[in-house]
Amino acid sequence: MPRDTVRHLFPQLVANGYVPLPNVDKVCKLPRWPTVVVDERQARLWTRQSRWPAIGLRVEAPLLVLDLDLPDPDIAEAMRDIIPDVVFERALERLGSPPKTAFFLRLRKGEQLFHELHTRRYTFGGASKVAFAVQAFGGGGGARQFGAFGPHSHDEDGTVLKHYSWVAGFSPATTPIWELPELTRAEVLAVLDAADALLARWPGLIVDISTRAGEAHQTQVFDLTEEMVFVDGAGDQYSFDELVQEAKDRRKLNQPELRITGSFTNDPTSSGSPRCKVFWSRNKGLSIVDYKTGKTHHKVPSEDTPFDPASLAFLKKFHGGR
Repeated sequence: MPRDTVRHLFPQLVANGYVPLPNVDKVCKLPRWPTVVVDERQARLWTRQSRWPAIGLRVEAPLLVLDLDLPDPDIAEAMRDIIPDVVFERALERLGSPPKTAFFLRLRKGEQLFHELHTRRYTFGGASKVAFAVQAFGGGGGARQFGAFGPHSHDEDGTVLKHYSWVAGFSPATTPIWELPELTRAEVLAVLDAADALLARWPGLIVDISTRAGEAHQTQVFDLTEEMVFVDGAGDQYSFDELVQEAKDRRKLNQPELRITGSFTNDPTSSGSPRCKVFWSRNKGLSIVDYKTGKTHHKVPSEDTPFDPASLAFLKKFHGGR
């Protein structure tokens, strides 16, 4: 097998206690990826499939990921002063789009699992879409995966723009998960509190008042309308009806769900990243999962056909419990 690929790493990652997933850049396009069983046999199968140029890691207990989404080198450097020494000394540090970085470690055994804990979100104001936040993902309450090996991003011509890399060459492929350092939930919260305080006092940064520090819960919102326009990762636009038809067709043909950007939410920091996935159910219709906010969006119920928000069991089937 050509060694310019990363496919050969799948079996080693499973042996080291991680849950690898086949990716295209930082996105997992595998159908039902939140619940697919990843064992030695599956890992060997993926080593023979050339359509997956990258590998992600699904965040499952005990894996803990501390994500420093800080696209400014000065802020990123200042943040390092408040991170516990054990993180820098023993955690695995993944680089994807520096100065953004992520640390891979463990949540201490017996601690309450969580899906996501985070600071508030900040920008430099004005028309800037560049957002600053620190997040922690603890393997509970819903699926999450992080790009880990191979290409991080491509341009329109297919040329690789960035690759994932690991500081000092230590990565999940070389370090078993049981050798990673541990943090308690309280220690994670203390890091996030300190990070939020640093961002709040940084000159020029403005807090997004719609965000709150703390735990992100998977929530259902009913805000989709027929007047909305939706945009996929390639910049193609869909009307509501077109999006419904696309979701129906993909489900009928057993194809991966369409991924779209968060532009329909009017999030001022939404970029071209296809952070949302579109689903279709015969019983409940269209739903869009935003993996950045943890929200599942549904159509605004009409007066003559009220929607029962308590009846959402179908989401567990299609979204792995999200």
